[in-house]
Amino acid sequence: MEGILQILFGPEDRIMDYLMKEFFSAQGSIDIVVFLLGSKTIANTLVKAHQRGVAVRMIIDGKVARTRNSKHGFLVEKGIDVRTIRVTGGSMHSKFILIDSKKVIAGSTNLTNDANYRNHELMFVSEDPSIIERFSTKFEALLNGGNKQTPRSGERGR
Repeated sequence: MEGILQILFGPEDRIMDYLMKEFFSAQGSIDIVVFLLGSKTIANTLVKAHQRGVAVRMIIDGKVARTRNSKHGFLVEKGIDVRTIRVTGGSMHSKFILIDSKKVIAGSTNLTNDANYRNHELMFVSEDPSIIERFSTKFEALLNGGNKQTPRSGERGR
C-alpha cells in the first residue's frame, strides 16, 4: 500500500468524525469534491474554518445541489466558494478532499449523516506528493469548469 497512510471503513471508523478533525486542524486550505453535502454539522465546521482564514472551496453535483438536502447554499451565504458541475446523462460522483495541499482523503463517502452512522463507506488517506498532485490537478480542472454559486443561485441548499 505504498502512498496510502490510512484506510477508513464506515460506519465503524466514523469517517465524518475523522473528517471533522481534519477540517478543524486545517491551516491553509480545504478543497472538497463531493456528490452531496447533506450534513449541517459538516457545513458549520467548514464555515468555522473559513472564518478563521482557511480557504474553503467545494465542488458538488449540479442536480443534487438543487435538492433540499444540499447544504451548499448555506456555505455560499457565508462566503465560501462553491461550484456546481452538470454532467449530461450522469453525475459528478467523485468524492475527495485535499487538506492544506498536504493530504488527500478519497473514497465513497458523501458528507451526510448517513455516511457517518449507517452506510458502509470507505475512504483512504494519503500524504504522498505524487498522489496529491493528481488530485490537485483534477480539482483545479473541475473548479475551472464549474458554475460558481452566488447567494441567489444557491438558495435551495440551506
